[in-house]
Amino acid sequence: MYCPYCAHEETKVLESRMLDDSMRRRRECLKCENRFTTYEKAVFNLTVIKKDERHEEFDLAKITRSVEKACNKAEEEELQELSRKIEQKILNKKINPIKTSEIGKIVMQELKKVDKIACLRYASVYKNIEDVKMLEKEIDLMV
Repeated sequence: MYCPYCAHEETKVLESRMLDDSMRRRRECLKCENRFTTYEKAVFNLTVIKKDERHEEFDLAKITRSVEKACNKAEEEELQELSRKIEQKILNKKINPIKTSEIGKIVMQELKKVDKIACLRYASVYKNIEDVKMLEKEIDLMV
């Protein structure tokens, strides 16, 4: 870790604290003795296989946006927490690359725990529900 003040290579960690999805560390430069804070977050390269067989990098923001649309009036904190749970479940699968259908199932499982109507809204887009019969089947699965 380089000191942002003098670019010296050696620093010592004074304090470490876990945050929601990262590690906060308070550091001190061993040369100039200035203190600074760093935030560490694990980076993973997860690939998603789309329905048309294209591959693209996993993007949690896409899940957050789709959950936000489904959850109509949910608070920002609730949405972020739900997105983190979904991300963790996806990572726990230990499948790379992962299909969008697998991601969709996980999102629906988590939405069902929080808001069944939001789960239905999500399912109507995710499963491309276009008629009443298909919607009735989906409702029966939830009940």
